[in-house]
Amino acid sequence: MKSLFIFVPILLLQCSQIQWRPASLALERGWSETGKNIVQTEVIYEEKDAWNPLSGTTHKKNYRTKFRIYEISGPGSDSGDPPIYSYEIGSWTLPGSVYFHSATNRLFWIQGSNDEYGGSIRSPAVWSPKGFHSFEPKNFQKEDQTIFQFVPSPDGGKAAIILGKLKSDLGVESPILIIADVNGQSSSYDRSYFEFPLTKWEEGPEYGIRWSETSNHLYLRIGDSVFKTNEKAKKLEEAKEFPVCFYPASSFGPVGISPGGKGGDSDIARDMEPPPFKRYKDKPLVKSLNRTKDCSQ
Repeated sequence: MKSLFIFVPILLLQCSQIQWRPASLALERGWSETGKNIVQTEVIYEEKDAWNPLSGTTHKKNYRTKFRIYEISGPGSDSGDPPIYSYEIGSWTLPGSVYFHSATNRLFWIQGSNDEYGGSIRSPAVWSPKGFHSFEPKNFQKEDQTIFQFVPSPDGGKAAIILGKLKSDLGVESPILIIADVNGQSSSYDRSYFEFPLTKWEEGPEYGIRWSETSNHLYLRIGDSVFKTNEKAKKLEEAKEFPVCFYPASSFGPVGISPGGKGGDSDIARDMEPPPFKRYKDKPLVKSLNRTKDCSQ
């Protein structure tokens, strides 16, 4: 009888481990272009332990993402006050893909389509608390294409998108650059996006995109070469000179984990990291990639 009493708690413990339970990823933060707003992103899901303890992971399902947009009135402010906007979607979002633009009240992100977190089936999305109906990825993204980059322009009116087919060795086949209009000003008879086929693309430090300060041009680094384009040129041309920075890629965007201050999701006080985008300038222009640097510091 004594052994039975010992066995029952163990059985209950094992059963509790295989039950679905709520979980979430670390909160991420992104600054807006004015430095007056931050967007906090929280990915929530359900998980349970695998039957095989040697698998080293858990089963996960029912991903959701909560966006909270806070207003920062000064350097001493914290984000523990209620958010000015909240929005939730029924999927995961790709880490480091969330942007909020204060002037246009637009939220940009890359989202998944199933429970394979970080998987290749994903698409770009835009939302605004003021109402937004002009961005339709199906106009340019095919079913077999994966999105790798989604970076809005400093004025919030355009977005640079890198698409391609993800191969089994994680290489990118048939990469293409899309410059999409997100202002909703194009009529149904106008093309609201422009395509630029690329010779090669990899997800690494030698590949990147960088908007000009005025949002008129986009610089594209592909290996040892830099190209320049805009939606009017409708072609890529080699850039004779380009900005010294390829990071950050725009004047706003993701910077790290949860916002500083206290309250809200935590009572622990944290320092507020300053926006790294205040010095987003085209100049000095350089002619050699050896002179480029990370300008987030």
